[in-house]
Amino acid sequence: MTAPYLSLAPLVAWRGLPRPLDWPALFGRSAPLELEIGCGNGEVLVRRALARPGLNLVGLDEDWLSARRSLRRINLAGAANVRLLQAEAGLALERLFAPESLGRAACFFPRPWPRPREAGRRLLNRRFLRLLGSRLAPGGSLRVLTDAVAYAQWVLEQAAGSGFTARARRVPPGLDSKYERKWQGQGQQEFYELTLEKTEHLTWPNPEEPRLHYPRLESFDPARLAPFEDWGPISVLCKDVLYDPAQGRALLRMVVLEEGLEQSFYLEVLPEADGHLLRPAPGCGLLPSLGVQRALKVAAARLQGE
Repeated sequence: MTAPYLSLAPLVAWRGLPRPLDWPALFGRSAPLELEIGCGNGEVLVRRALARPGLNLVGLDEDWLSARRSLRRINLAGAANVRLLQAEAGLALERLFAPESLGRAACFFPRPWPRPREAGRRLLNRRFLRLLGSRLAPGGSLRVLTDAVAYAQWVLEQAAGSGFTARARRVPPGLDSKYERKWQGQGQQEFYELTLEKTEHLTWPNPEEPRLHYPRLESFDPARLAPFEDWGPISVLCKDVLYDPAQGRALLRMVVLEEGLEQSFYLEVLPEADGHLLRPAPGCGLLPSLGVQRALKVAAARLQGE
Protein backbone atom coordinates (compact mmCIF):
# COMPACT_ATOMS: atom_id res chain seq x y z
CA MET A 1 0.00 0.00 0.00
CA THR A 2 1.35 3.44 -0.96
CA ALA A 3 1.75 5.76 2.03
CA PRO A 4 -0.73 8.66 1.73
CA TYR A 5 1.99 11.05 2.87
CA LEU A 6 5.58 10.70 4.01
CA SER A 7 5.74 13.28 6.79
CA LEU A 8 3.40 15.68 8.57
CA ALA A 9 6.22 18.17 9.10
CA PRO A 10 5.01 20.72 6.47
CA LEU A 11 1.49 20.74 8.01
CA VAL A 12 1.08 23.58 10.52
CA ALA A 13 -0.73 22.46 13.69
CA TRP A 14 -2.17 25.95 14.04
CA ARG A 15 -4.82 25.28 16.68
CA GLY A 16 -2.17 24.82 19.35
CA LEU A 17 -0.12 27.88 18.42
CA PRO A 18 -0.39 31.56 19.37
CA ARG A 19 -2.32 33.51 16.76
CA PRO A 20 -1.63 35.21 14.41
CA LEU A 21 1.10 32.75 13.50
CA ASP A 22 4.79 33.61 13.59
CA TRP A 23 5.55 32.64 9.99
CA PRO A 24 9.32 33.38 10.06
CA ALA A 25 9.60 31.01 13.03
CA LEU A 26 7.55 28.33 11.27
CA PHE A 27 9.78 28.53 8.19
CA GLY A 28 12.97 29.03 10.16
CA ARG A 29 13.79 32.17 8.19
CA SER A 30 12.48 35.55 7.12
CA ALA A 31 11.46 35.72 3.47
CA PRO A 32 8.60 37.15 1.37
CA LEU A 33 5.40 35.29 2.28
CA GLU A 34 2.87 34.22 -0.34
CA LEU A 35 -0.37 32.25 -0.14
CA GLU A 36 -2.18 29.86 -2.49
CA ILE A 37 -5.85 29.59 -1.54
CA GLY A 38 -7.35 26.21 -2.38
CA CYS A 39 -4.07 24.50 -3.23
CA GLY A 40 -5.76 21.15 -3.99
CA ASN A 41 -3.24 18.42 -4.75
CA GLY A 42 -0.33 20.85 -4.42
CA GLU A 43 1.12 20.48 -7.91
CA VAL A 44 1.13 24.22 -8.73
CA LEU A 45 2.25 25.09 -5.20
CA VAL A 46 5.23 22.73 -5.33
CA ARG A 47 6.30 23.80 -8.82
CA ARG A 48 6.31 27.41 -7.69
CA ALA A 49 8.22 26.56 -4.52
CA LEU A 50 10.95 24.79 -6.45
CA ALA A 51 11.16 27.60 -9.00
CA ARG A 52 11.26 30.35 -6.31
CA PRO A 53 13.32 29.03 -3.38
CA GLY A 54 13.61 32.55 -1.97
CA LEU A 55 9.88 32.65 -1.16
CA ASN A 56 8.05 31.27 1.85
CA LEU A 57 4.92 29.68 0.36
CA VAL A 58 1.78 28.68 2.27
CA GLY A 59 -0.77 26.34 0.73
CA LEU A 60 -4.28 26.50 2.15
CA ASP A 61 -7.06 23.96 1.69
CA GLU A 62 -10.04 23.04 3.85
CA ASP A 63 -10.29 19.47 2.59
CA TRP A 64 -8.14 16.84 4.34
CA LEU A 65 -7.86 14.60 1.25
CA SER A 66 -6.48 17.54 -0.72
CA ALA A 67 -4.12 18.44 2.12
CA ARG A 68 -2.93 14.84 2.28
CA ARG A 69 -2.15 14.81 -1.45
CA SER A 70 -0.30 18.12 -1.10
CA LEU A 71 1.73 16.73 1.79
CA ARG A 72 2.87 13.77 -0.25
CA ARG A 73 3.81 15.98 -3.19
CA ILE A 74 5.70 18.44 -0.96
CA ASN A 75 7.64 15.63 0.71
CA LEU A 76 8.49 13.81 -2.51
CA ALA A 77 9.76 17.06 -4.07
CA GLY A 78 11.75 18.05 -0.98
CA ALA A 79 10.18 21.52 -1.12
CA ALA A 80 11.51 22.97 2.13
CA ASN A 81 9.98 26.42 1.56
CA VAL A 82 6.34 25.26 1.73
CA ARG A 83 4.01 25.06 4.71
CA LEU A 84 0.47 23.72 4.57
CA LEU A 85 -2.68 24.85 6.38
CA GLN A 86 -5.86 22.80 6.61
CA ALA A 87 -8.50 25.40 7.43
CA GLU A 88 -11.39 27.37 5.99
CA ALA A 89 -9.99 30.29 4.01
CA GLY A 90 -11.77 33.13 5.81
CA LEU A 91 -10.91 31.75 9.23
CA ALA A 92 -7.26 31.30 8.26
CA LEU A 93 -6.88 34.82 6.90
CA GLU A 94 -8.65 36.43 9.84
CA ARG A 95 -6.83 34.58 12.60
CA LEU A 96 -3.55 33.13 11.29
CA PHE A 97 -2.05 36.03 9.29
CA ALA A 98 -1.17 39.42 10.70
CA PRO A 99 -2.24 42.56 8.80
CA GLU A 100 0.02 43.40 5.84
CA SER A 101 2.04 40.18 6.24
CA LEU A 102 1.45 38.67 2.78
CA GLY A 103 3.19 39.74 -0.39
CA ARG A 104 0.87 38.06 -2.86
CA ALA A 105 -1.96 35.53 -2.99
CA ALA A 106 -3.37 33.28 -5.69
CA CYS A 107 -6.61 31.34 -6.16
CA PHE A 108 -6.77 28.99 -9.13
CA PHE A 109 -10.12 27.71 -10.41
CA PRO A 110 -12.27 28.46 -7.34
CA ARG A 111 -15.61 26.70 -7.42
CA PRO A 112 -17.97 29.06 -9.28
CA TRP A 113 -21.27 27.87 -7.73
CA PRO A 114 -23.13 28.84 -10.92
CA ARG A 115 -26.75 28.51 -9.77
CA PRO A 116 -28.32 31.72 -8.41
CA ARG A 117 -29.32 30.07 -5.14
CA GLU A 118 -25.68 29.01 -4.61
CA ALA A 119 -24.18 32.47 -5.07
CA GLY A 120 -23.82 32.96 -1.32
CA ARG A 121 -21.30 30.11 -1.21
CA ARG A 122 -18.82 31.77 -3.58
CA LEU A 123 -15.50 32.47 -1.93
CA LEU A 124 -14.26 35.71 -3.47
CA ASN A 125 -17.07 37.97 -2.32
CA ARG A 126 -16.55 41.58 -1.22
CA ARG A 127 -16.22 40.71 2.46
CA PHE A 128 -13.56 38.09 1.75
CA LEU A 129 -11.66 40.44 -0.55
CA ARG A 130 -11.64 43.17 2.11
CA LEU A 131 -10.24 40.65 4.58
CA LEU A 132 -7.61 39.39 2.14
CA GLY A 133 -6.63 42.96 1.26
CA SER A 134 -6.02 43.75 4.92
CA ARG A 135 -3.51 40.89 5.09
CA LEU A 136 -1.63 41.97 1.95
CA ALA A 137 1.28 44.36 2.20
CA PRO A 138 1.09 47.65 0.27
CA GLY A 139 1.28 46.87 -3.43
CA GLY A 140 0.24 43.26 -2.85
CA SER A 141 -1.99 41.44 -5.30
CA LEU A 142 -4.32 38.50 -5.84
CA ARG A 143 -4.20 36.42 -9.01
CA VAL A 144 -7.31 34.42 -9.96
CA LEU A 145 -7.80 31.96 -12.81
CA THR A 146 -11.24 30.65 -13.76
CA ASP A 147 -12.86 28.82 -16.65
CA ALA A 148 -16.20 30.59 -16.11
CA VAL A 149 -16.73 34.02 -17.66
CA ALA A 150 -19.78 34.70 -15.46
CA TYR A 151 -17.73 34.02 -12.34
CA ALA A 152 -14.94 36.28 -13.58
CA GLN A 153 -17.43 39.09 -14.10
CA TRP A 154 -18.90 38.52 -10.63
CA VAL A 155 -15.46 38.78 -9.00
CA LEU A 156 -14.82 42.05 -10.83
CA GLU A 157 -18.10 43.38 -9.42
CA GLN A 158 -17.17 42.24 -5.91
CA ALA A 159 -13.81 44.02 -6.14
CA ALA A 160 -15.54 47.42 -6.08
CA GLY A 161 -15.17 48.91 -2.61
CA SER A 162 -12.80 46.16 -1.45
CA GLY A 163 -9.57 48.15 -1.58
CA PHE A 164 -8.50 46.54 -4.87
CA THR A 165 -8.38 47.67 -8.46
CA ALA A 166 -9.16 44.76 -10.75
CA ARG A 167 -8.56 43.87 -14.35
CA ALA A 168 -9.30 40.77 -16.38
CA ARG A 169 -8.00 39.25 -19.58
CA ARG A 170 -8.50 36.11 -21.59
CA VAL A 171 -5.52 33.75 -21.55
CA PRO A 172 -4.64 30.42 -23.16
CA PRO A 173 -3.87 27.34 -21.04
CA GLY A 174 -0.58 27.72 -19.18
CA LEU A 175 -0.99 26.78 -15.53
CA ASP A 176 -1.00 23.01 -16.17
CA SER A 177 -3.18 22.23 -13.17
CA LYS A 178 -5.67 19.43 -12.63
CA TYR A 179 -8.71 21.57 -13.40
CA GLU A 180 -7.14 23.36 -16.34
CA ARG A 181 -6.34 19.99 -17.89
CA LYS A 182 -9.89 18.86 -17.17
CA TRP A 183 -11.44 21.80 -19.03
CA GLN A 184 -8.93 21.45 -21.86
CA GLY A 185 -9.98 17.83 -22.21
CA GLN A 186 -13.54 19.06 -22.68
CA GLY A 187 -12.44 21.40 -25.46
CA GLN A 188 -11.93 24.71 -23.61
CA GLN A 189 -8.88 26.59 -24.86
CA GLU A 190 -9.52 30.00 -23.30
CA PHE A 191 -9.54 30.96 -19.63
CA TYR A 192 -9.97 34.15 -17.63
CA GLU A 193 -7.20 35.67 -15.54
CA LEU A 194 -8.02 38.33 -12.97
CA THR A 195 -5.41 40.50 -11.29
CA LEU A 196 -6.52 42.40 -8.20
CA GLU A 197 -3.99 44.94 -6.98
CA LYS A 198 -4.23 46.44 -3.51
CA THR A 199 -4.67 50.21 -3.72
CA GLU A 200 -6.20 50.97 -0.32
CA HIS A 201 -5.61 49.48 3.11
CA LEU A 202 -8.88 48.68 4.88
CA THR A 203 -8.32 47.82 8.53
CA TRP A 204 -9.33 44.35 9.69
CA PRO A 205 -7.74 43.51 13.06
CA ASN A 206 -7.09 39.97 14.20
CA PRO A 207 -10.02 39.00 16.44
CA GLU A 208 -9.46 38.81 20.16
CA GLU A 209 -9.81 35.32 21.58
CA PRO A 210 -11.34 35.59 25.05
CA ARG A 211 -10.29 33.49 27.99
CA LEU A 212 -13.29 31.22 28.38
CA HIS A 213 -15.16 31.07 31.69
CA TYR A 214 -16.48 27.60 32.53
CA PRO A 215 -19.74 27.76 34.52
CA ARG A 216 -20.24 25.68 37.65
CA LEU A 217 -23.74 24.27 37.92
CA GLU A 218 -25.23 24.56 41.39
CA SER A 219 -27.88 22.06 40.35
CA PHE A 220 -27.97 19.59 37.48
CA ASP A 221 -31.05 17.57 36.58
CA PRO A 222 -30.45 15.12 33.69
CA ALA A 223 -34.15 15.47 32.81
CA ARG A 224 -33.31 18.94 31.48
CA LEU A 225 -30.96 17.52 28.88
CA ALA A 226 -32.64 18.19 25.53
CA PRO A 227 -31.75 19.79 22.17
CA PHE A 228 -32.53 23.50 21.89
CA GLU A 229 -32.09 26.48 19.57
CA ASP A 230 -31.24 30.02 20.64
CA TRP A 231 -31.22 32.31 17.59
CA GLY A 232 -29.77 35.80 17.53
CA PRO A 233 -26.68 37.78 16.43
CA ILE A 234 -24.80 34.82 17.90
CA SER A 235 -26.87 31.66 17.43
CA VAL A 236 -26.40 28.69 19.75
CA LEU A 237 -27.84 25.34 18.68
CA CYS A 238 -27.75 22.18 20.75
CA LYS A 239 -28.22 19.41 18.20
CA ASP A 240 -28.05 16.32 20.39
CA VAL A 241 -27.35 15.15 23.96
CA LEU A 242 -25.75 12.07 25.49
CA TYR A 243 -25.89 11.06 29.17
CA ASP A 244 -23.97 8.42 31.13
CA PRO A 245 -25.91 7.81 34.39
CA ALA A 246 -23.18 5.58 35.80
CA GLN A 247 -20.68 8.44 35.76
CA GLY A 248 -23.15 11.32 35.93
CA ARG A 249 -21.56 12.86 32.83
CA ALA A 250 -23.24 14.39 29.79
CA LEU A 251 -22.25 15.62 26.36
CA LEU A 252 -24.08 18.30 24.36
CA ARG A 253 -23.37 18.50 20.64
CA MET A 254 -23.27 22.20 19.84
CA VAL A 255 -23.21 24.39 16.74
CA VAL A 256 -22.43 28.08 17.17
CA LEU A 257 -22.95 30.62 14.39
CA GLU A 258 -21.35 34.05 14.70
CA GLU A 259 -20.14 36.57 12.14
CA GLY A 260 -17.59 34.93 9.87
CA LEU A 261 -17.30 31.79 11.99
CA GLU A 262 -19.23 28.54 12.42
CA GLN A 263 -18.04 25.98 14.94
CA SER A 264 -19.21 22.50 15.92
CA PHE A 265 -18.05 21.03 19.21
CA TYR A 266 -19.18 19.22 22.36
CA LEU A 267 -19.83 20.67 25.78
CA GLU A 268 -19.18 18.33 28.69
CA VAL A 269 -21.04 18.25 32.01
CA LEU A 270 -18.47 16.91 34.44
CA PRO A 271 -19.31 15.93 38.06
CA GLU A 272 -17.05 17.40 40.74
CA ALA A 273 -17.03 17.37 44.53
CA ASP A 274 -18.94 20.65 44.79
CA GLY A 275 -21.34 20.26 41.86
CA HIS A 276 -20.92 20.01 38.11
CA LEU A 277 -18.59 21.82 35.71
CA LEU A 278 -19.68 22.77 32.19
CA ARG A 279 -16.75 23.02 29.77
CA PRO A 280 -15.81 22.32 26.15
CA ALA A 281 -14.97 18.64 25.83
CA PRO A 282 -11.23 18.00 25.44
CA GLY A 283 -10.06 17.33 21.89
CA CYS A 284 -12.72 19.41 20.11
CA GLY A 285 -10.14 21.87 18.76
CA LEU A 286 -12.48 24.83 19.02
CA LEU A 287 -11.40 28.44 18.75
CA PRO A 288 -12.10 30.57 21.82
CA SER A 289 -14.71 33.12 20.77
CA LEU A 290 -17.62 35.16 22.05
CA GLY A 291 -19.89 32.55 20.48
CA VAL A 292 -18.38 29.71 22.49
CA GLN A 293 -18.69 31.77 25.68
CA ARG A 294 -22.34 32.44 24.86
CA ALA A 295 -22.90 28.71 24.26
CA LEU A 296 -21.55 27.98 27.73
CA LYS A 297 -23.80 30.63 29.26
CA VAL A 298 -26.98 29.56 27.42
CA ALA A 299 -26.42 25.85 28.05
CA ALA A 300 -25.72 26.45 31.75
CA ALA A 301 -28.94 28.46 32.15
CA ARG A 302 -31.02 25.75 30.49
CA LEU A 303 -29.45 22.94 32.50
CA GLN A 304 -30.22 24.82 35.70
CA GLY A 305 -33.79 25.65 34.65
CA GLU A 306 -33.20 29.42 34.51
